[in-house]
Amino acid sequence: MSLLMVSDMPIFDRRGVSLLILSVMLVLLAISLTVVIPRADLDLRREKEDELRFRLGEFRRAVGKFVRCHNRQPALIEELLRDSSGNRFLRKSYPDPMTGRFDWKGETGADGVFYVRSASEENSIGGAKYCDFR
Repeated sequence: MSLLMVSDMPIFDRRGVSLLILSVMLVLLAISLTVVIPRADLDLRREKEDELRFRLGEFRRAVGKFVRCHNRQPALIEELLRDSSGNRFLRKSYPDPMTGRFDWKGETGADGVFYVRSASEENSIGGAKYCDFR
């Protein structure tokens, strides 16, 4: 039976064909959504990781400015926002894109340099922990 003969069918047979077409369309829509939704989640995570790298770069630049100004490493992250003289080394208090809060970890490394890290213990797309990003 061809599709051209659908118009010659009784009304109840045409409804069956319409139901079949609608069912096939819903199955195709469901299959396409199973492909699109994980992709959108991956894109969102990638954007957050890029934002994390940008903000960590801003912290590195702020630490460098602080060191040039005071000839020492900052003791706390808050010193980058406003030091005892009222100088600001960061434009604003950036929230951690992984946690959504200003809960960065600041620590002086073995090389004597002050590093700022994410407070998130989750793994990145590449498998490294966000708290290990520099």
